[in-house]
Amino acid sequence: MSFVEKALNRLKQQEKDKAPVRPIGSFGYEPFEDGATKAPGDARTAAGEPAAAGQASTAPSTGATGHAARPEGTRAKVSFDRERFREEGFLSSEDHERVKAEEYRRIKRPLLAHAFGLGATQIDDGNLVLVSSALSGEGKTHTCINLALSLAAEKDRTVLLVDGDVPKPHISRLFGVDQQPGLLDALADEAIGLHDLLIHTDIDSLRILPAGRWNEHATELLASGRMLKLCHELATRYPDRIIIFDSPPLLAATEAQAIAAAVGQVVLVIAEGLTPRESVRSALELIDENTPVNAVLNKSRRSAAAGYYGSYYGGYGDAREETSNVA
Repeated sequence: MSFVEKALNRLKQQEKDKAPVRPIGSFGYEPFEDGATKAPGDARTAAGEPAAAGQASTAPSTGATGHAARPEGTRAKVSFDRERFREEGFLSSEDHERVKAEEYRRIKRPLLAHAFGLGATQIDDGNLVLVSSALSGEGKTHTCINLALSLAAEKDRTVLLVDGDVPKPHISRLFGVDQQPGLLDALADEAIGLHDLLIHTDIDSLRILPAGRWNEHATELLASGRMLKLCHELATRYPDRIIIFDSPPLLAATEAQAIAAAVGQVVLVIAEGLTPRESVRSALELIDENTPVNAVLNKSRRSAAAGYYGSYYGGYGDAREETSNVA
């Protein structure tokens, strides 16, 4: 394949990535569990703030964040279209998905081990994991979602999937929650609590934090002390929780580097035969040398039957030492 053909293929892939994402989940509201109630007339927005005077409490409206407000006595919830899930290539329990599921089991196991000290050295803030890539079109968001789903299958863990790709919030759009307040809203306004922004799903162990409303100072917000404080809150609120951040590609947007500075582990998705070796090196240089990096080889054509699980590259450790084998 000529250089021009490769360039055209890359351009087509990037344009495909920019295409609108059809939601695979239906967003709605359900009553609070455990008999929790609010006093009559105490309507609150999705951010947990009191509703404006005269605001109806029985249907969604627009809150102070510019997003839809949450009806009184309810919480936000996403229900998945299982058939669409399979069509989009996400993990399912079907027999033909077993090989893919096994790949993600191999990917998640060292992350869990170092996040919670399970037969390995526990890493500070190891339950905060960033999934990124060097360039666009490498499948990092798809990998991020499948990794979150695989982790949610653990019997004694809960998972929070955070859409940190704030310039292009694909996860928020995919789950139909892009009009809900999220991470950027909490960073911009200290009065907004993260706990009130989390969206439940019909997978009991999985929660979603949307990207929130775009802010031109997104990088500064993600690099702020407020971000470190919120990440610490997420990491310590529940001892069984692992938090998975999606982010922009490291070489495409500065937001990714800001998030990388706040997490304990990084998963770097590398597309086989697509990502230049130099791009991988440049991306790794943007990550603190003390932050462990796992590399995931995506879009591999090698057969799992040959003993190589296509999406997984290498073992747990610093991918900086393995880039000489990646191209």
